[in-house]
Amino acid sequence: MRDRLTGPKLAQILLVLGILSAAFWLRTCTESNDKAELAKENVDYCDIGRKNCRVEQGELWAEARLKADRLQPESPFQMELTFSEPDVKVTRSRLEGETMYMGTMPALISEDAPGHWQGQALVGACTEARMVWAWVLDIEYKGESRQLKFLFEVAH
Repeated sequence: MRDRLTGPKLAQILLVLGILSAAFWLRTCTESNDKAELAKENVDYCDIGRKNCRVEQGELWAEARLKADRLQPESPFQMELTFSEPDVKVTRSRLEGETMYMGTMPALISEDAPGHWQGQALVGACTEARMVWAWVLDIEYKGESRQLKFLFEVAH
């Protein structure tokens, strides 16, 4: 038994095809990835790879800076961190991809003077030419846990 392609059936097929095509176009062509735009556009954020940056939480502030001849993937760089209060303790230090998920990588730092921490780390290579990374610090201050985040861009 062969069914013929009638006018109403053809109209249904074309309607479904039009809906699927519109959904595909909307999903792929008009969706903007906010995190990817952070690296592509000049979004206002303090880049610790270029200058000292300060984050404030109440009366506590922290200032961070990365030091490298050229900040690039898979090359170690130095990290410095200074707190306004000498009794702040860093409980965890890690790097995370901000514009693309790259997992977490340890950022090994130690306290060399009260309130001053330093160490080194490296970031992995990414398929994008530019990527924004986050240095995420879990700290303890006056018995209270807090989290700080510093952003920096790496290009290859």
